[in-house]
Amino acid sequence: MTPHPPTLSQSLSREANNFDLVRLIAACAFVWSATFVIRQTGSGDGVAAASDLDSVGSLGVYAFFLMSGLLVSASFERQRSASRFVALRFARVLPAAFGAALVALFVVGPILTPLTLHDYFAALVMKREGTLSIVFDHGNLMRAIGAPLWALTGLMLCYLLVLITGAFGLLSTRRRITLAVLITLVAFLMRTRLADLQSGWRVFPDSATGLAFAPELCFLLGMVLYGWRERISISGLIACGLLLVFLVFRDTAGAQILLYIAFVYGLLWVSVTPMLHGWRPRHDYSYAICLYGFMVQQCVAARLPGISPMLAVIVGAPFILALAVFSSRWIERPAMKWCRERIARNEARQRERRKTRELAYERTPLRASDPAVRWPPL
Repeated sequence: MTPHPPTLSQSLSREANNFDLVRLIAACAFVWSATFVIRQTGSGDGVAAASDLDSVGSLGVYAFFLMSGLLVSASFERQRSASRFVALRFARVLPAAFGAALVALFVVGPILTPLTLHDYFAALVMKREGTLSIVFDHGNLMRAIGAPLWALTGLMLCYLLVLITGAFGLLSTRRRITLAVLITLVAFLMRTRLADLQSGWRVFPDSATGLAFAPELCFLLGMVLYGWRERISISGLIACGLLLVFLVFRDTAGAQILLYIAFVYGLLWVSVTPMLHGWRPRHDYSYAICLYGFMVQQCVAARLPGISPMLAVIVGAPFILALAVFSSRWIERPAMKWCRERIARNEARQRERRKTRELAYERTPLRASDPAVRWPPL
């Protein structure tokens, strides 16, 4: 008897999925594609040249947002507290981003700026009018800081969406979460038509970043997948079949839609298949790789402008990995540990206060004037 394929709901536990591996691959794909963008080769990465559709970097960004929509929605339902959710999201995102900004200013900045080290740090300290424009000469340092964080604003808006929908109880059932996503999608599409509705999300299509569409739409899709997790079965045969359909019709007008369907379902299969459990990383370095990958490749391009993108990735990979490990071990994990311990202490303190009030109420003797004694009247 052939066993039924597992559902997405059965694969949400950390021991039963490969989400960390998928995010690691997505982060590496982003760095690989960013190398071609920095060097402005014009040919694009191998996937873009072969398929004439999306680049491997854009697919990596889509995968990152899709996984975030799925896992962040699950995180809110697991926490069942808006305050805990907000605290954990800030602890996950902001300390590492702040550390990356410091590295950009005090390590990457001296490498990219045309100023001497003395003039560079003097300009940072003095903060006089016009000095920062010299520090950010040619936009290299601004790109090194801003490019890895351009998606952070969109992610924070998506986190806010999960917070609002969760606070109103719209994440509890698949119909409610689908309704919330549809309302958000209508507002998003109205924003693309009306200039007065500026939500901060990029316009469809997002040609400024080389993406076919705003990646926040993938976050919304991840939320829908979470809502329907009990009904979504993951099968390797279906994933291969969808890939085969795309390859057969890759030269037709609907090739890009078929690519996205095969990509999303294939991504889910890779995320849950037991065949890849042995390749799961012990720690999640994906966020730090996204933060530091573009910076390091900017430095490599500035110091070694003549090398090929492939060689640039090889040269920059050890530095990216070292910075990612440093960020994960000394910034991200301590921040998350401190936040969880603080939340646990606060909850324990609140339980003690409630227990103390209940005991005090039970020990207080009743008097004839108390309402509990006088009511109901005889």
